[in-house]
This record gives sequence, C-alpha cells and structure tokens, in this order.
Amino acid sequence: MNMKTYQLPLPEKSIIQDALQRIDYEDTFAMQVEDHLPVEQMPGLFFKSFPKWFLMLMGIREILGKLIGLKTAHGIDVKNQIQNFKGEVGESIALFHVMGRSAEELMMGENDSHLDFRLSFFSRPNGGKTEIAATTTVQFNNQVGRIYFLPVKPIHRLIMPIILKRMYREWKGRGHTVEPTIG
Repeated sequence: MNMKTYQLPLPEKSIIQDALQRIDYEDTFAMQVEDHLPVEQMPGLFFKSFPKWFLMLMGIREILGKLIGLKTAHGIDVKNQIQNFKGEVGESIALFHVMGRSAEELMMGENDSHLDFRLSFFSRPNGGKTEIAATTTVQFNNQVGRIYFLPVKPIHRLIMPIILKRMYREWKGRGHTVEPTIG
C-alpha cells in the first residue's frame, strides 16, 4: 500500500477550528488508508508510534521544561493511560487531555504558561477509503512560547507524517481490518 502523507488546510466545521482564541500556528497531515481506523484508537497509537530518536528528544524536553517551569509528564503512568483509554472527554494521555469529540474527530490538548496547543485526530470516509489526519494548532501566550516553538516547529513538521504512517502500520500489524467494538 502506498503510505503517502499530504498536507491539508485546517479542517472546516471541526472542533479544533475554534478551540483556541487565536491560532498562531497550524498544520494538518493526512493520508488515505484502505480500511476504517476508529478515531478513539488514534491517540493510543500516536503515543506508541514515536521513533526512538523522538523519544530521546521528548526526554530532553521533559528535563528542560521542568527546569523552566513548564508542565511535564513526569510521574504520569502513560502506559496505563494508553491501555485504559476510551477516547472520552476528560481522559488524558500524558499532557494531552481529551477536550472535544465527534464521530470523526477527537481533540486533545493542554494549556500552559508559554503556549496552548490542540491536536485533533480525524478518521473519515473519503471515496471508498478512509482519510486519517492529525491537525495541530498552537497559540503563543508570551515570548517564551514563541522562542520555545522555534526549534519545535521543524521537528514537529518532520515527525508528524512519520508518526501518522507508523500509527497505521501499528493498527494493521494488530490485524485490524474492520472497526472493533470499544467497550
């Protein structure tokens, strides 16, 4: 299967579209897949799909973030959160809290002193296939947020298509070809 990602504009009539007071940065990465991937499965797959080099960068972010007073995932049992995740508003994985949900979109995010971010996962029918997508929006709250995002932006733009592909490979590797019942 051709696992080509592409960019889209901010999805119209989406939860994420109006989730922040102001959008200082946004992107959407998407790809066509053969079968339906339930949107509530996407956040767990997202966190399981980080390459090792990216996990190392996230570890550095945790150390530096703690030093400068940013929120971190230190002490959070992320594996347990992933295992028990149902995709309901109020649930969390690390610093990502479910803030909104529809049949085709699940929006997560966090507000911090330096910036607020939202990440929506989409899974929607598209011409006999399914389009899966991840949209990120960011609102800078101060100069620290702007400076923080300077090195984050190119890494984010590099890693999101990689993670999206890995998410679907992980899903297919589990043998899923039809929507499972979430109970």
